[in-house]
Amino acid sequence: MKASRPFTIQYKDGFAYLTVFPGTDGGAVLYPEEIEGKLKLLGIPKVRRNILHSIVEEQSGEPVQIAPWPEGESLSPSIEVEIGPDNMSAAIIVYPGKQGGENLSAEMIVKKLKKEGVVFGIREDEIRDAVEKELYNSRITAAAGIFPIHSKSASAQYFFKTDRGRPFRELEYGRMDLKELNFIQNVEKGEILARIFDPVPPAEGMDIFGNILYPENKDGSFKLSPGRGAYFSEDKKEIIAAISGNVKLNGSSITVEPIVQVENVDYSNGNMDFDGTINVRGRIADGFTVKASGDIQIGKSLSKITIDSGGDIILKAGISGNDEGAIFCGGDLYARYIENATVVCRGNIYVEEAIMHSNIKAQGNIILTGKRAEIFGGVMAAGGNIVCKKLGSINEPVTEIHLGMGVDDYTAFLRLKQSVNSLMSEIDSTDVKLSQFRRAASDIEKGSEVLEKIKNAEDQLETDAKKLQEEYKVKLKELHSMEKNLKPAEHAELVVEEKIFGKVFVYFGAQKWKQSGKGTLKTTLTYANGMIMDRRYTK
Repeated sequence: MKASRPFTIQYKDGFAYLTVFPGTDGGAVLYPEEIEGKLKLLGIPKVRRNILHSIVEEQSGEPVQIAPWPEGESLSPSIEVEIGPDNMSAAIIVYPGKQGGENLSAEMIVKKLKKEGVVFGIREDEIRDAVEKELYNSRITAAAGIFPIHSKSASAQYFFKTDRGRPFRELEYGRMDLKELNFIQNVEKGEILARIFDPVPPAEGMDIFGNILYPENKDGSFKLSPGRGAYFSEDKKEIIAAISGNVKLNGSSITVEPIVQVENVDYSNGNMDFDGTINVRGRIADGFTVKASGDIQIGKSLSKITIDSGGDIILKAGISGNDEGAIFCGGDLYARYIENATVVCRGNIYVEEAIMHSNIKAQGNIILTGKRAEIFGGVMAAGGNIVCKKLGSINEPVTEIHLGMGVDDYTAFLRLKQSVNSLMSEIDSTDVKLSQFRRAASDIEKGSEVLEKIKNAEDQLETDAKKLQEEYKVKLKELHSMEKNLKPAEHAELVVEEKIFGKVFVYFGAQKWKQSGKGTLKTTLTYANGMIMDRRYTK
């Protein structure tokens, strides 16, 4: 028996469509009864036979709407839409339909997306490709929004270490090792030091629902320029070393300092005063001075010397100054230990082991991070914080701590205090001399030439004593006023991780912390709102 002429019945948009394809000569005849049987099987309402006969006779190969059929939708492919959590993407999963259902099309998927509210970023090419490849039961990204572009200021890529705040290697238990690192970064003439990137302008974005996403317009200026020993490339996009030397970032400027390296400083080469960086691999002999406008690095231990730098100082060993060693540092200071020395530092001080019996002034913080990390004896003043494990010692040397006071304020306070003490000593000395003259005058005969000279000297001393008293009153009033107005930086902090021993005196400005005579454990002292806040555990 010959096969019937081909026809299809399919659902689309709530209706049943009949398509009769052209037959070939000698092929079987298609009868309306065949179509009616298929309509009945699919549950499609009855269609008049003359309509079916007309479609069969025409055999156009095009679908013709023949009857309402809302139930046919259940036979069509089903489309699941998944919206991303940020409304920036939509994925689809298509499940195959059954015979009689609508053929899957890109338009069907787009219609479903729009029904779910997706109106922007629909990927029609990817959808058509999925339809052609019949990618059923697969998750396909069908729409994607555009993220806003947040503005960015210009930026730079550096080809050297810009963070010079930690030129040490950290070991276990919080220790640091200064021996293993070289603080000086040598570069060669012509070497690229930094590459500068243009700022990024802002641009609006949009999510898949058509909502505008506004960019963050971050205000911020970026400035980077060549300083001494460096220059811009022709396009201003690179900074290049003009000389060989020690490179560092000073604020918004890259500088290359000339560098001199010596084995030792002693009688063979004398005192050093260099406009740049000095690296002494060995030691500095007692009595010698090393001064540099840039950084100074010393390899071995020091004693009765003077070091003066405009930049940072690193002592890979340390200093035992015997009350004659002095360090003046314009940047940060790093040392293994400091003993019996005077230090004035415009930056931070980092010490590995101990600060002992020294006079220390730091504009920033004083941080001890080694295994011992102890401070005892002498006077410490920090504009910021002081952190150590032990403060004072079992022998209880007098240890004085001042916090929240910068170098200049503390120096002015000390000078005024010393001036007041000096005037008091002069007044006491003058009083002693006056008593001596008066006793001497009582034993000399009246009218004698010697007595007259003693009287004249006594009158001069009394005049001097009055001037001293007047000056003392003025200076004392000045000192009291300074003490009253001496306000430490808010949130200045002392952190002692293990113990504060006896005879340790802590000041925040003019305010003095009162310590228990038994010693104090695990102490944190903070200055806030004009008060010393004490968090501690006492024995």
